[in-house]
Formats: sequence, structure tokens, C-alpha cells
Amino acid sequence: VYRPKGEKSNFMFFNPEARSKGYDQLAWGIGFGGTAQEPRLYIDEILDGSTAKDKDLTFENGPLLSNKDESNSYCGFEVEAIEAFGVGSSQVIEDAMNARVEHRKEAQKRIRNAMKGAKAAFLEDMQSGL
Repeated sequence: VYRPKGEKSNFMFFNPEARSKGYDQLAWGIGFGGTAQEPRLYIDEILDGSTAKDKDLTFENGPLLSNKDESNSYCGFEVEAIEAFGVGSSQVIEDAMNARVEHRKEAQKRIRNAMKGAKAAFLEDMQSGL
């Protein structure tokens, strides 16, 4: 366990592609320590371009991977498995899952409405001879 050093407070960041679309120039995934541009531990969104470093200004120094090359403080790896935990009662988790379903339904509804508007504009352009 590497404890915070107190020099920086970049404990964690989460940057999904759906939020940034690449405009913020940050990698898509989860990062711990370091900076948003160069986190100490980084797990990319598709789990195959992850990296780990031995040191940063947020946490105590030391290796994060047991089988890495000792001459290199930067190491790439692929994630084989992730274990995730939900916090709260089963009712809290069920409510969150239901809220996600409703959010997705609303997003699909907005997309359908936008597509209808685009189709109507296209037909109008076609009828006007554009």
C-alpha cells in the first residue's frame, strides 16, 4: 500500500470517451496519482493499453507491478480482470440501475427526435431543389 505523500492531491480521475470526445486531450479511462496527462496508474477504456509507473508526487514511491523490468520506471500491461463492488443496500443498487435504464431511454428518445428533424430538413431540401 502506497500512502499519499501530501505533495499533490491527484488521487484519481475518470474520463470516458462519451464525455470528452477527445477535445480535452486527456486519455480515456481511469487514472490514479500523477497528473491527468500522465497518471501513475492508468487503465484505459478498452483495457489493453494500461500503464504503471514507480513514482509520482501524489503517492509514496514503489513498484506497482511485480513482474516488470527493474531498469524501467514505466511499464505497460493488459488488464485480465476487474472486480467491481457496489456500495449500498440492494434497494440503492436497484434504484441506481433503474435510473440508468431511464437515462438511456431518454437519450434514445432525444436521438430519435433529432433524426426526425434531420430527415424532415433533408426532405424539405430535396423538394425545394437544393
